[in-house]
Amino acid sequence: MTSLARKQFALTSALCGALVLSACEHAEPLISGSLPQRGYLWQRRWTPEVSAALADARQRMQGVVLLGAEIEWAGRRPIVARANIDWKRAKTEGVSCSIALRVAPFSGAPDLDDLAQEKMAEVARSLLDEAKAHGIEVQELQLDYDCAQKNLTNYRGWLRRLRAAVQPTRFVITALPAWLDEREFAALIGELDGYVLQVHSVPAAKAGRAQLCDTQAARRWVTKAAKLHRPFSVALPTYRCTAGYNRAGKLIGVAMDSVQPAWPPDTRRLDFTADADAIAVLVHEWQQARPAELRELLWYRIPVTTDTRNWRWPTLTAVMAGRKPVHRFEVVGTGKNPVDLSISNRGESDDDWSPTIAARWNAGELVAADALAGWSVRSQRQDALFTVAPGHRLRLPPGAERRIGWLRYAAPASLEFSVQE
Repeated sequence: MTSLARKQFALTSALCGALVLSACEHAEPLISGSLPQRGYLWQRRWTPEVSAALADARQRMQGVVLLGAEIEWAGRRPIVARANIDWKRAKTEGVSCSIALRVAPFSGAPDLDDLAQEKMAEVARSLLDEAKAHGIEVQELQLDYDCAQKNLTNYRGWLRRLRAAVQPTRFVITALPAWLDEREFAALIGELDGYVLQVHSVPAAKAGRAQLCDTQAARRWVTKAAKLHRPFSVALPTYRCTAGYNRAGKLIGVAMDSVQPAWPPDTRRLDFTADADAIAVLVHEWQQARPAELRELLWYRIPVTTDTRNWRWPTLTAVMAGRKPVHRFEVVGTGKNPVDLSISNRGESDDDWSPTIAARWNAGELVAADALAGWSVRSQRQDALFTVAPGHRLRLPPGAERRIGWLRYAAPASLEFSVQE
């Protein structure tokens, strides 16, 4: 190697070494281990089932965020709907409680902007005072307001004023992923004690996706949020919903457990779900390696037995552990002749499902068969196949059982069942 070549090689090596060292110095540190996890109890009306859900959450989570009130707008007039929280039960359970204040989006003149700030501060203080009067030490006040990106500078002023009104209570907000790209966002979160990055949503315009949480996007958003070097939580979905869109593809309403819009005749409806398997993988990854700024997970919502559009505890418990819920369905036959068939969910999964149920026999003559609503049956010489009818989906929560049909034979027959997913 010539002298010139040796010098060039040495220079190249030094340059590569400097680049590697620089990359290492600027890499965001990752941590591992379990993540604290809380959940939202998002009900205005407290029933015995809601109170029971609070007790369940105490055993499984590090705390709950209670919906305290919602502020909506009728023109220039704020309308406050308060939740009738069972403070006595919350005190008895001894669960760590935070309070959420939901504010509906609005647009108006500057004087209305001032009115909104005053109303938010007034309601927030009254919620904290009410909790204190019942012996509850509120861990944080959480503001849920979907501010338009172009108004984040103005929103920062709101937050400064509201934080002063609720001190010394910890003050956090929910934040949309789109805000991460705004220059003002870094300054905005400087006014807070933390924020909740909400990585689930219903598209504002008709979209091809059916999932409430794009887990690939959630990974990118968490990485981007960590670069701001401020502590944050991540909110993940446990619910499903039906969204209504007009002819132009614009969102006009969302049907959930507590909300059932009156759809116009030409509404296009799309169903959105939370993919438990995909979210479980995401949780597992964050338990293995995550940015230090990611402090906890928040689940929207805590299971309530009367809810029909939300996971049950077996599903949520598995996902919280970073484990895909177990899928296990069994067929139950009762009676000798006819034989009534039922499908039972013996696993943890709470997903929509379209199985094929096979009933087989070695001897005997089938003389009649029928399927119940939502199912169809096709019989052959030695077997009968039950399938979910076109246009239907099977939703069977863990522990639930549902009849699917019956079989009648010329004489009692010995049956074997199988489930094909």
